[in-house]
Amino acid sequence: MALLDATTKARVKALLEITGTSQDTVLDSYITIVSQRIEDFIDRPIHQTSRTEEYDLRPRQTKLFLRAYPLTAQNQISSIKIALDWDYASAAAVDSSDYHVDLDTGTINLNYIPITNYMGNNLMTAPNAVQVVYTGGLATSTSNVIANYPAIASACEQQVIAMWRRRDQPMQKATKIGEYGATIEGPLRFLPDVVEALMPYRRQRFGA
Repeated sequence: MALLDATTKARVKALLEITGTSQDTVLDSYITIVSQRIEDFIDRPIHQTSRTEEYDLRPRQTKLFLRAYPLTAQNQISSIKIALDWDYASAAAVDSSDYHVDLDTGTINLNYIPITNYMGNNLMTAPNAVQVVYTGGLATSTSNVIANYPAIASACEQQVIAMWRRRDQPMQKATKIGEYGATIEGPLRFLPDVVEALMPYRRQRFGA
């Protein structure tokens, strides 16, 4: 699945007051890296696109929590198939009248119980027993991320700038001891402001 950058090189260069192009390749790389780290942190994709995903299913479970959200409409769910033998080609799709999607959270609410047991056990979880084909995610383009999720774009920019400023000594922080000296510090983690900006967008997991 293609990764969508959370901001643009032009915006980062403006913040760094860089006018030339000699650093473009490095900045492009940093933006992509940080965008990937943001997706990992919030545990959901930025890119709004078509997806096919499989989910575990517990006995008596009537909710599924999609990985990519929001969705723009109920019909963004193309199909839901339940197949305990993983033969989705032969499985019939769940009728759209039998489920409702919370568009903002990506929660699929089924109005029936798909399975009461798996392999003769009402406690075992059926792995990858549900296939969902849908379109979901935060934005269709980087410009839409900037317009609709400015906190995410800003978080990306802040972290890229932090990486840029430590690019020559990624594991060190200069500290003056007399005339010279340096102390070793760990890898550059997300800045506190970046974490605070991203926390509201973290995917909540409930066993999905």
